[in-house]
Amino acid sequence: MASKPSGIAPEALKKEKAEKLSEEIDYIRFRESFRGIERGTVIAGKRVIWGFPHIKRIFTLENGIRKNMKGETLHAEEKIDGFNIRIAYIGGKIYAFSRGGFLDSFVTEKARETPGFERFFRDNPEYVICAEMIGNTPYTRPVKDFDVKIFIFDIDEGDGEYLPCAERYNLIKKYGLNGVPVLGKFRASEYKKLHDLIAALNKGKREGMVLKSADRETVVKYVTPFADIDDISNASATFFDMPIGFYYQRVLRSAFFIREQGLDREEYAKRLGKAFYEGLEQAIRKAYEGRDIAEEFEIRIGNPGIWNDIRKHMSRDVKIEEIERRKEGEKTRIRFRKIYKRTSKTLISYAAGKGITD
Repeated sequence: MASKPSGIAPEALKKEKAEKLSEEIDYIRFRESFRGIERGTVIAGKRVIWGFPHIKRIFTLENGIRKNMKGETLHAEEKIDGFNIRIAYIGGKIYAFSRGGFLDSFVTEKARETPGFERFFRDNPEYVICAEMIGNTPYTRPVKDFDVKIFIFDIDEGDGEYLPCAERYNLIKKYGLNGVPVLGKFRASEYKKLHDLIAALNKGKREGMVLKSADRETVVKYVTPFADIDDISNASATFFDMPIGFYYQRVLRSAFFIREQGLDREEYAKRLGKAFYEGLEQAIRKAYEGRDIAEEFEIRIGNPGIWNDIRKHMSRDVKIEEIERRKEGEKTRIRFRKIYKRTSKTLISYAAGKGITD
């Protein structure tokens, strides 16, 4: 593993690569990767929660496996499109952090309410759970049939190293937790079976798969064109609030997948065009009416202070507007809008006649 973050923290703070934050606990967050310490690494007292490293994406299945994976056995797991979180035990309490290293009070409350987590951490206090959260969160699409779900995809042993796949599966089962769906165990050379698997995931409108060596030393992810085009469709209405690379990468990945899988290029060209234009057209229609470009979200919280935390953290990038609030027993359900300021301002100005020089 890299140098100890605690030894590097003073220099990182001085150079503004890290910052001190005081919320429910005091901690240091690495704002950027620095001297081998991953962005999002957290120091809370003597405890270190290592930043989760970015996993390589592959564009071709067989060549990607050959070039990036080691070992004879691969575990295939479904890739879940959610909010990336890390859950740790600090001072006898459960805390959750975003990928960027912010203490997240919303996820912390949900993790503390999740059966099995308290028992897991009492027995394994040094471990860090790495997971995706989906459902009615401030960051993901609202759903009707459940509140939130947390899917574990890795367990950090506390030193930035990860448990082998089989050990993680056993712990998840032992404590009655949810893991990402396991798609199977394959020989690294079983390319045909893996091709069939990813084709089925694409047909089933799934995100994709993550391939891990049995010891979890090498990992790659392979995403379906359904997911790439769906991402573009969902983001096209907020065009100016997204980095251009967001669209570029998804077009490129889907093009490779379509060629490798022998899919109908004309069909996918139509899907891609529709994904870009439908959301954008809806946004332009709102702009002509002078309306903001926004998305609606819904959350259910116990601690009212969590709503203040959400607004404080999110208001740097978007405008938060509460729509509805109602009590449900000891909980409060809040429906709100995220208004995308840059896209709204740009499209409304264009609709009003603004010209640009390009």
